[in-house]
Amino acid sequence: MSDTRVTINGLRHYLCAGVPKPLPSVTSVLSATQTETTRKKLAHWNLMNPGVADAAATRGTWIHNSVEDYLRGLLVVPSEQYKPYWNGVPELLDDLLEGGRVLWSEKPFNQPRWSKYVGDDGVGRIHYYSEETGHGYAGCCDLIYMNSNAEVILADFKTSNGPYSARFPNKSQNVDEKTKKALISGVFKTKKTRLQLAAYKLAAEACLGIKIAKTQIIVTTAIPEFNTQIFTFGSEEVEKDCEGWLQVLKSYYELHPPA
Repeated sequence: MSDTRVTINGLRHYLCAGVPKPLPSVTSVLSATQTETTRKKLAHWNLMNPGVADAAATRGTWIHNSVEDYLRGLLVVPSEQYKPYWNGVPELLDDLLEGGRVLWSEKPFNQPRWSKYVGDDGVGRIHYYSEETGHGYAGCCDLIYMNSNAEVILADFKTSNGPYSARFPNKSQNVDEKTKKALISGVFKTKKTRLQLAAYKLAAEACLGIKIAKTQIIVTTAIPEFNTQIFTFGSEEVEKDCEGWLQVLKSYYELHPPA
């Protein structure tokens, strides 16, 4: 099956097998449902930091490609620019996968029955679609693996100039003001990524016929004390994230009613 990328109202969509219309990407749904305040803050930040977002996107693409290469047994030699972001990643992957196996790394991993979800561009995409509501979306998840306890884990990789955080820093934490601000920003990054993971979880279960037990965010930064971070979310947390994502999806279709 070949997914075809199309742009509708400035938003990325994909044509997916068995779905009668193009579906918005997960990132398109999140972007379209941002508050006006968030949009203005992001536009101002990009204006004040020219080129930074593009550089971050390029770095993120390199990390994703390198993780895929590493998992497929290829040698990864990072440039000096990216070496700080690669430090610790191979060891982390080895630890996570010890006694387990990879099911999906950007696309199906030794899973020929899932080959129909790989498009002409070589990218694996999964989707979720409700015939009842006409609501749906498509996207590419980073990693699905089975751990040594036979639990299926869905993970997303992020590279960042600052750390991610599961909670806001409290007064008892001995951190400087710069780190405090970075951790606060990291909370919002974590929340957004959890919504992405919830979207991919529902799509993976619908398309691939698997049950996701947990989700994970794997973060790499160039900051030594936050070089590699991993956040794992269990079934109750994931269920809440899915509820949150479906609410975001509903808001999207209120703005963009299905045809």
